[in-house]
This record gives sequence, structure tokens and C-alpha cells, in this order.
Amino acid sequence: MPQYTTTRSLEGSTGFGSEATSAKLELLRQIPYCRRLPQTALQACATSLPERRYHSGDVIFRRGDRSEGLGIVLRGRVRTVTTSPEGRQQVLNVFGPGRTFGDIAVFDDEPQPADVIAISETIVVFIPRGDLLDCLRQHSEAAIEVIRLFASRLRADNQLVEDLSLRTVAARIARLLVGLARGAYTLVEESPTWSPRYTQGEIAEMVGSVREVVQRALKTLEHAGLIQMTRRRIQIIDLEALEDWSDSGSMTSGNHVPCMRENV
Repeated sequence: MPQYTTTRSLEGSTGFGSEATSAKLELLRQIPYCRRLPQTALQACATSLPERRYHSGDVIFRRGDRSEGLGIVLRGRVRTVTTSPEGRQQVLNVFGPGRTFGDIAVFDDEPQPADVIAISETIVVFIPRGDLLDCLRQHSEAAIEVIRLFASRLRADNQLVEDLSLRTVAARIARLLVGLARGAYTLVEESPTWSPRYTQGEIAEMVGSVREVVQRALKTLEHAGLIQMTRRRIQIIDLEALEDWSDSGSMTSGNHVPCMRENV
């Protein structure tokens, strides 16, 4: 099983200096939970929440832990993962700045359904469950925004199940890259990018495969002129063609994506 460091987070200043509160406010305005809140409520939230720092690989919480509240990424990235008894991982989500995590346990008051791990130097805050629920009771428009967020994530989860069941690895990777470029609600929630920085091992965990198969699939996409690969970076060359590739890569459609043999 992969080993991660469980650490006690450091609470306090983020290093934003005198701009800490305004930086928090800007991020909070991006969050569906907070978009409809009055300025006074946002201000109170930004000044009252202690910040926690995590290093890459630190466990923020584990599956089965009780919820501390709604997590918000201020800086860095986190991922939610499940791990098989053999140690194989499936990444469920990746969240960047201005995104929330730990939502499920906040609302059903059950233990956390997955591990959450920092994948870079990361700063997060947690809104206590009681405070969040009280806020949503008082502001119905904010509650509707949260319902939309859950619907978007449910749609993304349905897409993940479909991809794992019906699409080739190359098509899954193509769909992942298209989602990253468009900033869509896929399993990765962060700012849009045409040149994502992920290792082949990280991509394998996101698309439910292994590194060797992902390497061959990336070479196939590169030889097709859809992407260009450099060290830890994938540059998207033709987004529309990449999207067509992802749509045609169904294992039941007869349009199997050819995989090039890896040189040993």
C-alpha cells in the first residue's frame, strides 16, 4: 500500500502577509457555497478561519475519519483517493485553489468516504459543519448553488464510471485532457490549462490504469498530432481533434484506439 505521511497541520499565517484577508475573500467568492452570501458574511468567514499548511504527500484526513467541516483549498492541490487491498489507487478527484472537498461527510454526517492527500505545498481552511449548515439555512440561494455543485460532481462521477467501463485508456486520457483544457467539472477541478503538469503515474491513477499502458497511450496521442510531451508536461496541440478522439474511443463501438508497443 502506498505510504503517506500523516502530520499535524500547522495553523496560522499563510504567508499572504497584509493581503491575507483579501486573498481569502477572492477565493471564497469563487466557491458555490459562498457566491450568494452577503459581503459581511464573507468578511467574517475570511477573518475567522484558521489556515492549515500541508506538505506534498501529507494526509489531510483518511477514509473513516469524522468530518471536521467543509475543506477549502486556498493554495496548492489535494486529491481524494481510494486504495485497494493490493495497494492500487484510484483517484476520485483533484481539487485546486478555490475548490471544496469533504462535502459528502458534511451533509450526511457519516465518516469520510476516501482519503484526502496534499499533492503539493498546500494551504486549506475548514468551515465547521454547524456553521455551514446554519449559513445555508439562512441563505436559500446559496443552498441552490450547492445543489448545482453536487449535480455537476454527480455528472462527473457518472462520466468516470462510463469511461472506466466502456472506453479505452487512450480515450480516457483524451477526455481527461479535454476536461482540463476547458475547465469543466471533471475529476479535476482547477483552473483551465492546455499544458497540464502530471506524471504518467498520476495520470494512470486518474484514469484507472497502470503507468506502462498510459505511456503507450500518450505516445499514440502524440503520434496522432494531438499532444506534445515534455518532462512532466503535456501540451495540447489540437483540442477539437482530441475531443473527437475521446468520443470515438468506446470499447463497444468498434473504434478501438491502437496502442503502440513500448520499447523495452
